[in-house]
Amino acid sequence: MPSLSSHNNKESPLTKLIIAHQILNCIKCSSLNSCTFIKDLSNMAIENKIDPDAIETLSTCESVDIKQLLDIVRKSNHRDFINRLLNLLIKNRDRSSIRIESFKEGSIIVMDGLSLVIDNNQSMNGIFTISSSEFIIKDGNCLFELHKINNEYLSYLIDLTRRIVPGNDYSLSSLLSSREKFLSMFINDELLRAALLLASFGLGDLAPIILNQDIEDIFMTQDSMYINHSKYGTCRVINIDTQAIVRQFLKMANISGVKVSVDNPSGKFSITLGNKKLRISVDRWPLVEGISVHVRLHKKPFTINELINEGSINIIEAGKLTIALRNGYSVLIMGPPSSGKTTLLNALDMVLPLNVRRIYIDETDESLELPTPSVKVKSIIGKTEEVLKSLHRGYGILIIGELREREHFEALIHGINAGLQVLATTHADSIESLTNRLRVFSLIDLIDLNKFVLIIMEKIGTMRRVKAVIFPPSFDPDKQEINAIINGIMKLNHDIDNYVNYSIQLNNTLNNIGDYNESQ
Repeated sequence: MPSLSSHNNKESPLTKLIIAHQILNCIKCSSLNSCTFIKDLSNMAIENKIDPDAIETLSTCESVDIKQLLDIVRKSNHRDFINRLLNLLIKNRDRSSIRIESFKEGSIIVMDGLSLVIDNNQSMNGIFTISSSEFIIKDGNCLFELHKINNEYLSYLIDLTRRIVPGNDYSLSSLLSSREKFLSMFINDELLRAALLLASFGLGDLAPIILNQDIEDIFMTQDSMYINHSKYGTCRVINIDTQAIVRQFLKMANISGVKVSVDNPSGKFSITLGNKKLRISVDRWPLVEGISVHVRLHKKPFTINELINEGSINIIEAGKLTIALRNGYSVLIMGPPSSGKTTLLNALDMVLPLNVRRIYIDETDESLELPTPSVKVKSIIGKTEEVLKSLHRGYGILIIGELREREHFEALIHGINAGLQVLATTHADSIESLTNRLRVFSLIDLIDLNKFVLIIMEKIGTMRRVKAVIFPPSFDPDKQEINAIINGIMKLNHDIDNYVNYSIQLNNTLNNIGDYNESQ
């Protein structure tokens, strides 16, 4: 990625405008390496060549609307060309949905459920960066080097995006969604939108890491940052201000309602970027020296078909699990960290009947957005208390995130004793180790593991898979039923565009199989 820097003050307004307008198209253009368009325009700006030369060069790029640009220039006073461009980009929107409120300090533009706050200070409120990256393998060690992209127009867009606030409740999720909605007015490229969105939170340098599909974890300590890459393993990130990034995550934790302090030195929250979900854990003194952050990057949800194709679960186990789930058996998924527990939990969630009500309880939101009557509870006070509240809501399925402490297992007991079907995950590499934890918590006599479907996950290299499934003694489906379920799953269209449509089709298929079996 070339450095697209701002140029000297002698450049003509039109050339400057053309470069600004084109940067978002060219930065992601597949022909960027072979195209001389940006290079020619930059040279003209540096050499202060006349506008007709720029127009002639402009005609070589098919993505530019020359007439549109000329109209902007004619109406512009050459000092606020980017504001003119902004006006052009929003002018075709429904005017009844846009309202402008002016005050002595500045203006608020309200549009489509979000507000753009523009103060009277024309200068930008900081230095904004977005980085590109490259891997460097040296002496068997992996380095991930960041390269900052400095551009006036990108900085301006990031500054504008930072001024966007939601029109209703002010939360981290609503702030993210309103800013993403604003950027979608300008930018069609999904990855570039996500990069600018991250930059608006001061995380632009992390964009190449977060948006890389092969990177699974980010680890930040006092003065260093590492990533976990599916191919290269652990790599050190260089040319980045780790502490500045850590401070931004602390701010985001506060916005999300997670107060990380000396009295509460550990907290978790999550954010969603497109089809990627980030689970962020922040720890500080006295739990650790200074502040440390772990970001787990969850890719798009995997369906049960995809897990079968990936080799994460065999087809017979998938068929039996489907039958057990739809017959009300509770499921406990165990395994070491990063072994695919949550991935499998979400895939099994798609298998459950969509008409059955759910309640999700976890510190972070890692559950799906299915078309079901459900509610998500962010467990800040405690899982037991939240489960007790849920018993009065009449929900049929209780899905609890990671069970770690005694109080979490007590929540599991309350759900089971109330007659709810429960799905949960926990850290344990075997039934023996889980039993030992329950014995330490003095709960071994209160949880009958023989009534659960127990799934043990393992991670071998980069492969996450089901190591074993132990079904309750009472579970005894016949082979004909198992084969019918397997055939139904495998007949699903593998080209279904998203997991919601997949879940609907899967449920229709399984319901039809169930209706047929009942009629026999």
